[in-house]
Amino acid sequence: MAWNAAFPCHKPVQIFHHNPTNSIHAGLLTLRGRNFLQGGAVGLPKGRVFWCRNERKHLVNNPGKPNLIVALAATSDSSSGEISPTDAIKKFYRCINNKDLKQLEDFIDRNCLLEDSFFPYPFQGKKEVMSFFTQLVESMGENAQFRIGHICEGEELTATVDWHMEWEEDQLPFSRGCSIFQFLKEEDRVVIRKAQFVTEPPIKPGKLAMALLKILTSLFDDFPKEAKWFLHSQQQIFKAVVTIYNLFLAPILNPVLGFYYTLWKFIARLFGYVISFLHIIAKFFGKKSPNDHRSFDQRPTKFDSASDDLNSKTE
Repeated sequence: MAWNAAFPCHKPVQIFHHNPTNSIHAGLLTLRGRNFLQGGAVGLPKGRVFWCRNERKHLVNNPGKPNLIVALAATSDSSSGEISPTDAIKKFYRCINNKDLKQLEDFIDRNCLLEDSFFPYPFQGKKEVMSFFTQLVESMGENAQFRIGHICEGEELTATVDWHMEWEEDQLPFSRGCSIFQFLKEEDRVVIRKAQFVTEPPIKPGKLAMALLKILTSLFDDFPKEAKWFLHSQQQIFKAVVTIYNLFLAPILNPVLGFYYTLWKFIARLFGYVISFLHIIAKFFGKKSPNDHRSFDQRPTKFDSASDDLNSKTE
């Protein structure tokens, strides 16, 4: 019970006392774990649990007891040939980074449900989900990559992971988030049955968000029946708004928005050409040595030659 309270997201654990046999057997310890344990009790503060990244093992130092190695039961079952949710998540993001849509499709269940915080509607079914991932991969370009952090497994093949995006190993702004996965076991493989992506919003309203929340909850308290209807009919309301927009506003706004999109795209491309041209000019002048071409002030003139001749005759 104490362990479940401390680690509610993990399954029961197996505990091994540290000794040379357990340290070497089956590659239980990584190099980091060996360095910790070789340092003895001095290297480990008392009562602390150390996380070995991507290895899903803990090093525990309890007062009055030998150092313990705690291996989670939710780790990869590589010996039995089964893939764990942790391995599935790593492979999932590896497919996205490698833009391997064919292998990614094997991870998606035919009845998969995907919810993204940036979209007002969910994606239902394998076809819609793969369309979403196809657009995501195309939007990432050539150098953007997902970098996953901590992975926490729960019950019934569920797992949560936090991540951020990088461009050439530099973190992109507003790219942090977390994903919640629910997996389904199909024969000898694990597929994604449900996924929820929560991404960092680009706008940080701060205290304004609290004020808006207070206004919204006050309205709900004053009109409880209408609030219930609104909360239970969000999808229908959204579809009605989209229908009204397509019928009355789209014929007017879409050409204007398309014009502005084309204009800004042209400006961005022109700006890129100007930067490239200036870079070429800088490289061209940078290749010339200062000694090859003297400045105007350093060039000899007729007056300088005449002065030199006069000085020589005087001497």
